[in-house]
Amino acid sequence: MADLENKTIPLEFDSLTALAAYLDSTPRVEGSGTWSTDSQSRRESPHTWEESMTIARDGGWWSEGAEQMVQGVADASALRENMPDPVITTDVAGFLPDVPAYLAGVPDCMYRYDDGDMSTAQLPTVSIGVGSVSYGVDSDSVMYRGVAILSLIDAIEAVGYRVQLDYVGDNTSGGPHTTKRMRVVLKRPQDHWSPGGVAFALTNASMLRRLVVACMERDSACNNRTRGGGYGRGDDGYIEDYSLAFPYMTSNRGYGTLREALRSVEKMAADFGIDCNLGGRE
Repeated sequence: MADLENKTIPLEFDSLTALAAYLDSTPRVEGSGTWSTDSQSRRESPHTWEESMTIARDGGWWSEGAEQMVQGVADASALRENMPDPVITTDVAGFLPDVPAYLAGVPDCMYRYDDGDMSTAQLPTVSIGVGSVSYGVDSDSVMYRGVAILSLIDAIEAVGYRVQLDYVGDNTSGGPHTTKRMRVVLKRPQDHWSPGGVAFALTNASMLRRLVVACMERDSACNNRTRGGGYGRGDDGYIEDYSLAFPYMTSNRGYGTLREALRSVEKMAADFGIDCNLGGRE
């Protein structure tokens, strides 16, 4: 962990299922805000509290988002020049069902990535931390950023690296001496990213505006801030913990379209010494 200037209160989960279990078993602190369960517009949160918890209990499986993410990564690939497309094949097991094939009784009815040999322990690992977003960021920009980051992961792994992917954010939420850190492991180095498993956390604003804020409503060190309708502000103290980190996102600028998002992610990766063409270049 980075040694932050303020006191850091870590809250870490090895999966979205573990996060859901924590929220199910931990009561909200008396007097806390209720934004996690309040009615919100689609711009703020595409899913209700109940829908978000159902997705999290199922490990983050969000079928609609998985389909959008696969299509988004394919669209990003089409924007690149002289770069290999992601290789998606069918098999008896995989990350997404081919529904017509399944209904027809075809054994190879699951989509999977041909991701090369990911079993070699000596492969170098790149750790990636993806931060949360502010109230001013809309759900479409969250989606574009997530797709661009996953395109980057594909590009990194295509040249022989492994990637550890975390959803992580620091929030100065309880006053000048309290920093709240919440981290969820989305992908371990030995795994390829699963669209169904990471789509909700990376591309759905409900991850933050339902589940993350619910953690703050359950924390006695943070709940005072939630009573007035605010939930603190983002902090980037986690950045130095990672090979590549995407900081707290404060506006839609640079993420209004897929190409803009790819360009923004390319630039941030370059700042960390990773130079690759994801399709954002004109």
